[in-house]
Amino acid sequence: MTVLFVTQKLHQQDAFAILWVNAFRAQGFEVKVVCLEDRASPQSFEIHSMGKEKGYGKLRQIITFWKLIATLKYDRVFVHMSPVWGLLGAWYWWPKRVPTYLWYTHYKMQAGLWLLALYGKRLFCATPQSLPQYEGSPKKVVVGHGIDLQAWPKTANRCRDPRQLLMVHRLARSKRVEICIRAMTLLPQDYTLTIYGIEPEPAYIVELKRLTKELGLESRVTFMGTVPMERLKDIYPRHRLILNMASETIDKSMLEAMIHGCYPVTTKRNAEAIGITAAPREDTPEALAAFIKANTDKLPMTPDQMYDVVKERHSLDGLVRRMSDFIRQGT
Repeated sequence: MTVLFVTQKLHQQDAFAILWVNAFRAQGFEVKVVCLEDRASPQSFEIHSMGKEKGYGKLRQIITFWKLIATLKYDRVFVHMSPVWGLLGAWYWWPKRVPTYLWYTHYKMQAGLWLLALYGKRLFCATPQSLPQYEGSPKKVVVGHGIDLQAWPKTANRCRDPRQLLMVHRLARSKRVEICIRAMTLLPQDYTLTIYGIEPEPAYIVELKRLTKELGLESRVTFMGTVPMERLKDIYPRHRLILNMASETIDKSMLEAMIHGCYPVTTKRNAEAIGITAAPREDTPEALAAFIKANTDKLPMTPDQMYDVVKERHSLDGLVRRMSDFIRQGT
C-alpha cells in the first residue's frame, strides 16, 4: 500500500518530517512525499517538491501540486500538519474517494481543516485540546505527539547550573514568549534564559527584544536563533528546566527535552496533555517565576519517570502504529 505523504518542508536541519516518513515505512507502507520545499534530498524514499527551494512563486507551486496529486500513483493520502493541502487537493481526492487523513496539533479553525473534516476519514491529533471544534466527533482521534526514540536516545542530564533556563520552539506570538521574559524580572539575578527557535514573525521578535531591553534583561536573556536538530541533543541535557507557555498546544521540544532529564515548565492543560505531574498555578509571570524557584533544585519528576511518559504516550512508533490501523483499512 502506498501513502502520499504531503508536508510543508523536508529539511535535513529539522528532520521531523523525515523521521515520520521512515516511521510509516517501518510499518510496511511505501511512501511518496510531496512537499512545498525540499532541502533533504537525496533520501531512500521518493520526493516530489513544489519548488519553493527553486524560487517558484505560489501559483506555480500550486499548479505543480495539482499535477503531482493527479499523476502519481498512491492508495492513501496523509496530510502532515498543514490542512491547506486538504483544501487544495479536495477537487481531486474528494470525488475520487481517496481515503485522506490529517495529523494536526493546533486548535485554530481554517478553511482546509473545515473541508478535510467533511471528506477526510480521520483527523489525528496529539492531545485532547487539539481540534476542540471536533470534540465528540468520531473523526477526531488523539494519538499522541510522535517522538522517534531511536533518533532521540535517552541520555543523562549533565546540567551544572539549574538556574540556566532554556526555551526551544518557533518564536511566534501564539507561544507567548513575553510571559517568560517578564518572569525573569521576578527571579534572582543569577537566573538566565537562552532562547532557540525559528523566527517566523519578525515584528514579534522586534517586540521581544525591545521588551528585553526595557526590562534590563539583555545580559540575562539571549536569543540564539534556530539550530539543527543534532545540536539540540547536546543543548537539552545541559539544562534542567525548559520553559514553554504556548496556549493549548504541546511543542515536541518539550518531549525531546524530557528524554534528556529536562523538565517542561508549561501551562496546566499542556502539562496534563503531556502527562507530567506539576505546572504553574496560572499563566502569569508571577506564577511562572514562583514555580521555577520552587523546582530549581529538585524537579517534580525523575529523569526515568519523564522518559517513561514520552515512551508510553508520545513515541513516534506508537503514534504511527495507532494511525496505521485506520489507514490500512481506509476507515
